[in-house]
Amino acid sequence: MYGRECDVLAVVIILNAAIIVIVVILCFRYVRKAYNSIDEVLDRILMRDEYEGLPIAKPAFTSLFSSRFNENRISKLTHKASRIMDMYISEAVQSIEEKETIQGFISDMSHQMKTPLASISMYADLLLEGNTTPAEQLEFYSRIKSGTDSLQWMMESLIKMSRLEVGAIQLFRTCLSIKQTISASIASVLAAASIKNIDIRVVEFEDVLLLHDKRWTQEAIVNILENAVKYSNKDSMIQIAVEPLPLHTKIIITDYGVGIDKSEWHLIFKRFYRGKNAKSTEGAGLGLYLVSLIMEKQGGYVMVDSVVGEYFTISLFLQNDK
Repeated sequence: MYGRECDVLAVVIILNAAIIVIVVILCFRYVRKAYNSIDEVLDRILMRDEYEGLPIAKPAFTSLFSSRFNENRISKLTHKASRIMDMYISEAVQSIEEKETIQGFISDMSHQMKTPLASISMYADLLLEGNTTPAEQLEFYSRIKSGTDSLQWMMESLIKMSRLEVGAIQLFRTCLSIKQTISASIASVLAAASIKNIDIRVVEFEDVLLLHDKRWTQEAIVNILENAVKYSNKDSMIQIAVEPLPLHTKIIITDYGVGIDKSEWHLIFKRFYRGKNAKSTEGAGLGLYLVSLIMEKQGGYVMVDSVVGEYFTISLFLQNDK
C-alpha cells in the first residue's frame, strides 16, 4: 500500500515537472517571439537616419506594420512602437523645415540690409576723406539719412512681424467706423504723395461699422498706400472705394503704376518677396506680408487684381458688425 502511494506521488511529480517544462518552453517561445518583433521594430526605428531630411509621408511607416502583425498583444505593441516612430519622423521633418525657414529668413534679411548698409558706409567714407564740396556733403548726408531710415523701418517691421507671428501681439476687434480708419491712414501718406503730386481720391460711400482693430487695420492700409505711392508715376492717382457685402465689407485700393503680372499675385504677400517690376525701386518686401498677417489675425483676408503697366488693386475684406 505504501509502495503504491509512492508510485502515484512519483507520477504526480513527474507530470508537474513536465507541465512546468512545457510552460517554460512556451513562455520562452512567446518571449522570444515578442523580443524578435520588438527587435524588428527597433531596427526600423534605428534606420531613421536614412530618411532624415527627406519629404517622407508619415502614413507610409505605419503601413509597414499593419500588414505584418495580427491583432494580438504583439501587434498592439508594434503598432504603438510604429506610432512612436511616426511621431519621431514628424518631429524630425518639422525641425528640418523650421531650420530651413530660419536660415532662409536670415539670408533674406541680411540681403535686404546689405544695400542700405553699403550705401551708408560708402558715403560716410567719402565724407571722412574731406574732399567734398558743401553741396556734395549735403547730398551725402541726405543719402545716409535715407539709408538709416530704411534700416529703422525694416527693423520696426521685423519686430512687428515676429510679434504678430508668435502671438505676442493680440488684435482686439471692436465695432468702429471704417471711414475714420481710412481717413487716418490717408493722413499718414499725404506728405509722400504730395512730393510726387499724386492725388488720393476716396469714392464717396456711406460709413459702416466694421469689426476691426483700428490701429493695426490702419497699419495695413498705410502699408498699401505707401506701396501705391512708391510704385506710381508722378501726377497720377490712387483711388479708394468701399463696397458693402453680405458678410464682409470690401475696401478697394487702386493705383495706376507699374502693376504686377498674374503669375506673381500669390507671391507678393510672402515675406521679403518683391515683384519683378519693383526691383528698380527701393524696398524690403515686408509691407504686404504684414498686411496679410494683420488681416488674418482679425478674421479678414486680402485679394489682388492687376494688369502690368495699367493698374494694381488690393482689396481688404473686413467682417461686418453682426
